[in-house]
Amino acid sequence: MNENMNLGRINLITPPDKLFNLNPGYLLIKPSTKVKMQFQQLLSQSMDDLNVYIYDTDESNVEWMLSVSQQADFIIIDIDNCDPTTKQFVSFLLAQPNTFYLTSDEITPWGLISRNRIYNLDWILESLNQANDEPEEETDEE
Repeated sequence: MNENMNLGRINLITPPDKLFNLNPGYLLIKPSTKVKMQFQQLLSQSMDDLNVYIYDTDESNVEWMLSVSQQADFIIIDIDNCDPTTKQFVSFLLAQPNTFYLTSDEITPWGLISRNRIYNLDWILESLNQANDEPEEETDEE
């Protein structure tokens, strides 16, 4: 049973480590168990090599989180799971166009800062599939 389908390699990176390569990168900030499981399921279908930065430890390394947020292609924040220190930086992160957030908070007007509210991670699979479907940059003209 040898299929010609190879899954990509996933680099899992946590504070204080960083990885400098050209792989697409995802930063998960304080993901709940449900978010982690959903993300893992999506990654199991990825053909690309990816960097996955996870900021979910009890220790607070805000400097690392902010630094990595500047190099990640996608930032996913589980606002409801953020500790008080991390919550201080949510507004800054939401102002980034590549940040997406999950919350059950209907009172705080996060939508004024960002319209990138998500309810699940299904869109990631769509973006991964689009990346896989993109043709290589070759021209047919000779």
